[in-house]
Amino acid sequence: MEKYRAVALALVATIVGSASAHAQANRDFDNSWFWGFKTGINTFAVPGHGSTATPDFGIDWVITRTHGGLYASANQSIFEKDLEFVDASSTTGQRTVRVNDMRRISVGALVFPHHFGGITPYAGLGYAITVLGNARVFVDSVNTFPSNAFLDEVENERSRASILALGGVQLQSKKFALFGQYTILPSESTFLFRSVLSFIEFGVRLNFGSSIDRD
Repeated sequence: MEKYRAVALALVATIVGSASAHAQANRDFDNSWFWGFKTGINTFAVPGHGSTATPDFGIDWVITRTHGGLYASANQSIFEKDLEFVDASSTTGQRTVRVNDMRRISVGALVFPHHFGGITPYAGLGYAITVLGNARVFVDSVNTFPSNAFLDEVENERSRASILALGGVQLQSKKFALFGQYTILPSESTFLFRSVLSFIEFGVRLNFGSSIDRD
């Protein structure tokens, strides 16, 4: 009997300890305000040059509830890429455009389906505004200058607005968390990069306190 009693007490202690740790992890996550820093890789296809990957970094802001939350982020990718586009005013039939850097502002809603102690997977949908930096149009091989219509088209296609989807996982210990996530934006025919934009990101987030008034 003593042996069975000891086993029962050990099981109860384990369950209570696990529940306590789980509750503490949830308290450090639910109804919280997180600020984060992230870095990663931005992957896309360049017209006339195939697929490429560039470094990307940014900050994000997450407001959590128990099973959902709000997300906002600002990112910048650093690169210099030449793109080839059809241009009827060029004697060669196409023209080179050199693009520098990409900035992205994202907002969205997140869901947290389940907490596994300090491990929280999440997914979300949102909206992103993406803007390319300088877009320099080159003359062709016989120094034919681009038409005003072509210049206007390039300028208009430096920015885009689109939906986004993301998924990730956050590993948290008290107020400190590590996370990894994947974000994808669909292709857009009126953007200089016609392809899908995808971002693999890793970073850290800090819990800066409650996102609700506890008074």
